[in-house]
Amino acid sequence: MSTHAPLHMRRRQRATSALPRLTVKQAVGAGVALAIPTGGTLMAAAPALAAPGDDTTNGSASTPRPTLSYGSRGAAVKIVQARVGVTADGIFGPATLSAVKTFQRANGLVPDGIVGARTWAKVGGSAVTPTPSRPTTPTTPTTGTTTPTVPTTTTPACSPTSTTLRMGNSGQLVKVLQDRLGLPTDGWFGANTKAKVLAFQRATGLYADGIVGPRTWTKLGCVGPNAPQPTTPPVSTPSVPSTPATGTAAQVIAFAQTFAGTPYVWGGSSPAGFDCSGLTSYVFKNFGYYMPRTAAQQQAYFPRVSDPQPGDLVFWGYPAYHVGIYVGNGMMIDSPQPGVPVAMRKVYRSPSGYARVIK
Repeated sequence: MSTHAPLHMRRRQRATSALPRLTVKQAVGAGVALAIPTGGTLMAAAPALAAPGDDTTNGSASTPRPTLSYGSRGAAVKIVQARVGVTADGIFGPATLSAVKTFQRANGLVPDGIVGARTWAKVGGSAVTPTPSRPTTPTTPTTGTTTPTVPTTTTPACSPTSTTLRMGNSGQLVKVLQDRLGLPTDGWFGANTKAKVLAFQRATGLYADGIVGPRTWTKLGCVGPNAPQPTTPPVSTPSVPSTPATGTAAQVIAFAQTFAGTPYVWGGSSPAGFDCSGLTSYVFKNFGYYMPRTAAQQQAYFPRVSDPQPGDLVFWGYPAYHVGIYVGNGMMIDSPQPGVPVAMRKVYRSPSGYARVIK
């Protein structure tokens, strides 16, 4: 073009030469969308944005065995809590962390409090199964097996020479131990079972180490393989009135208060000494109310309520390991542990729930 071209044509020439020259193929390969208006001029559009939810790091909403640690929540946490013997509230808090570390030590794992593949393997749970089963010896073998049938009214025999048990063990002999201690017989030696063993050892003058050896087996009444095997701890059961239940909440509470100062006795259910469920069963049976013997049985039998009223039962743990009688205003009457007598006291910590006996 001549240097004498008009000024506006020279400016247009410089502007056009400054633009990058891309072919249509190059533009598309670079991820740029091209729009061609009717005038024929090529226009570059912004790269397209990914649609919401296309992030490949999201993965599946759940995994069979997720790694759990302090602060985790959900159904998988509940499974671990049930296995290590703490309240299954689905929140991986301090109590769960401590129980997991204890479980890891007992099973030869690194006690880091993190539930990874190795801890899951020892726990034997699955995050997609709310109530995982543990491999145990069947109590009622099918026809054709060589294993003898275990009578439903008795538990397998135990003796001072029975295998030493400690936290982390499982199986039929653990069920025998739990039955002797008045616990639910799930066959898993967890934190609740250890706590009951410790309390029993202290109450019977044994060294309280939570390990069930020859002396503890003997104190539990395991004197030989042919000895009778009671299904509950030896207790003195009060007579039950034959008339229908008539006691009001006020009468039940007043009667329970008359036992203030009564010492704690493991397996006790008389004014000579009570354990926690022995007190509740004795008090309510006095007014004609049916009451199962253990805290866990009482929790399972009576309907749960979210609005506690005087005369209700208040529980700790699920299955329950402690129970008291709620009297209202955040107070209760209970027989808590060896060395602490029956008394009215505040409902401590966070109970696992309440149940209604008096309709």
